[in-house]
Amino acid sequence: MKRFLHLATVSVALSAIAATIPTIPTPVRAQSQPILLSQSLNFQPPDVTAPANRQGGTHRGNGECPAGLSITPLVPISNIGLTLTDSPTFFVYVPQTDAQIEFTLLTEKEDELVYEKSFKVDKPGIVGVKVPPGDKEKSVQAGKRYVWSFSMICDTQDRSADLVVKGWVERVEKEANVQNSLKKTDPMTRVNFYAQNGIWYETVTTLAELRRQKPGDSVLTAEWNKLLHSQGLDSVATQPLVESL
Repeated sequence: MKRFLHLATVSVALSAIAATIPTIPTPVRAQSQPILLSQSLNFQPPDVTAPANRQGGTHRGNGECPAGLSITPLVPISNIGLTLTDSPTFFVYVPQTDAQIEFTLLTEKEDELVYEKSFKVDKPGIVGVKVPPGDKEKSVQAGKRYVWSFSMICDTQDRSADLVVKGWVERVEKEANVQNSLKKTDPMTRVNFYAQNGIWYETVTTLAELRRQKPGDSVLTAEWNKLLHSQGLDSVATQPLVESL
């Protein structure tokens, strides 16, 4: 499998970021001023693939959830996203439901649980679940793939009735100078760097954070919609961001 962060690519990206650092404006923005991206967001998918199972939820058994319910994870068409962190955030669209939602993160062979969280939603929308940082044994390690899933538990007595979607995540290493440069840049520069280098989870997370800061910003809304449309997530592109767990 090709590694997308080739040295040449990183060097060019780093140079571009470093060049912007001295000229990034620092004045406090007025509350009514829109956040502007430094350029139009253009996600560049890396050359990686994984088994597909992201659309709407699938049953693991013969049980059934109520008609019309589905859950949709925010994951690229390839069904695998790259991350630079040991504690990425995973996003999923959840409809109006009283059912419990369960998130699990497993090792690549699905033989070891890394993280698990259950939750319910008060209203339909896109929920973000973050893997807690600081625990080496319960984190995403560099150079490894992990399998994650969101399950809608329709019958607690029959888990075969769950609606389940699965995806993959792989953490790639970033050089220390890249990490330091990213810390010195503003969120809009970072989100463009992530997108141009195929870092899916940070692209979505950073853009989601910006939209929470400025929910009425038309530019951010347009870029969010563009990002999701580019990965076949049209059905949830206009859904609200409702929670971050």
